[in-house]
Amino acid sequence: MQRRIISIIIILLVLTGYAFLNSSYFTIYELQWEGLKILQATDLFAWTGFKPSNVFRVDQGALANQVAAHVWVKSAEVSWDWPNKLTVKVVERTPIALVPINESWSILDTEGDLLPLPRGFQFGALPLITQIDPEDQEQFIAIARLLNTMPLQIYDLVSEWNAAEQALITRAGTKIILGDLRELERKLATLELILEDLANRKVIAKKIDLRIINSPIVIE
Repeated sequence: MQRRIISIIIILLVLTGYAFLNSSYFTIYELQWEGLKILQATDLFAWTGFKPSNVFRVDQGALANQVAAHVWVKSAEVSWDWPNKLTVKVVERTPIALVPINESWSILDTEGDLLPLPRGFQFGALPLITQIDPEDQEQFIAIARLLNTMPLQIYDLVSEWNAAEQALITRAGTKIILGDLRELERKLATLELILEDLANRKVIAKKIDLRIINSPIVIE
């Protein structure tokens, strides 16, 4: 008799536990997002196709992989907080330049990939890439390296990179001819010194030619 009572109690506890774990208390109706600066949560939520689900039935790894498959997402990680909160931590790709292609805009990221313009994207002060072959992936990678290597104080001055002329155009109108991108670090270090000298003298140069690194030419 006692065993039967114990068995009934255990069954009731299991059924109660099962009902509790499958109750609306553990139902996830929406996802929480962290790290979004460019993408919009509603767009990513729609991308996942997520439906209200019991938290214990959600494959967090599969969800993270699905979010990471978005072209603008570099990586994603999903974490669970009791009882029904799933947070998706997103690392977005970093835009560094605008590229006009076929009468529309694309974004160049730090890895040299071209990305579509996300909804509501603010161009801000991104430099423009001109005179480039949109099929030349190696050139995009080289430009990304240039912009990534560039000191921030120089990057903030740049309004355009003319790929055909291998030249930067500053927002003040100075044309900076780098030529090929070999010895890039030396060229940028020299450019930094030249710009600092010009700023101290309150002069805006018309042209800076760094094609011969040991003999830079500055035309004021």
